[in-house]
Amino acid sequence: MNRFALPLAYLLFCTSIFAADDENRIAGKSVDDYSAQLDDDDRVVRLRAARSLGAFGASAGAALRESLDHKDAAIRYIAAVHLGNIGGKSLEQSTARLRVLASDSDSLAVRMAASYSLCRAGQVEKHLPVLIEALEYPERGTACSAAELIGAVGPDAAAAIGALQAVYEKNKPGAKGGDYHRGGAAMNALRKIRSE
Repeated sequence: MNRFALPLAYLLFCTSIFAADDENRIAGKSVDDYSAQLDDDDRVVRLRAARSLGAFGASAGAALRESLDHKDAAIRYIAAVHLGNIGGKSLEQSTARLRVLASDSDSLAVRMAASYSLCRAGQVEKHLPVLIEALEYPERGTACSAAELIGAVGPDAAAAIGALQAVYEKNKPGAKGGDYHRGGAAMNALRKIRSE
């Protein structure tokens, strides 16, 4: 008998046990564990839980849909972006609530995230303008996030190319008074839109 046969067989057996468990856990926690943390008193715990749910994909769809009504706008933002990234049935079942958030939310970030998800659901013509408009928002983080979300829509966001090029030209390296963060975000979005 090969002296490596038993250790290799044992390793494969152990790996299969842990792999099966890891399919339902991220960092040792399940969807239910993270869902329970969404109402933790500590905001850092809540935000980490919301971010972690996206890694579960479609199996976190119900928890993410519920999170669209969370009292914390950051949780609503993260949930909407995750649903757009996951797509499929999880996104389809969320479109009615996302449409409300895209038009009525008092948070621009939540409106942007909901609009992004609706773009991913095929409603680009109606919801991409929210993201395009946010490219000119005075706060850098919001403008860069808008560019990132537009880029994540991909080639379907071709209508944003002109606005992204304008942002890049105003903010490219060496542009007087420009902001290279904005310019870089716009260029990254352009690359993603043109990549296919």
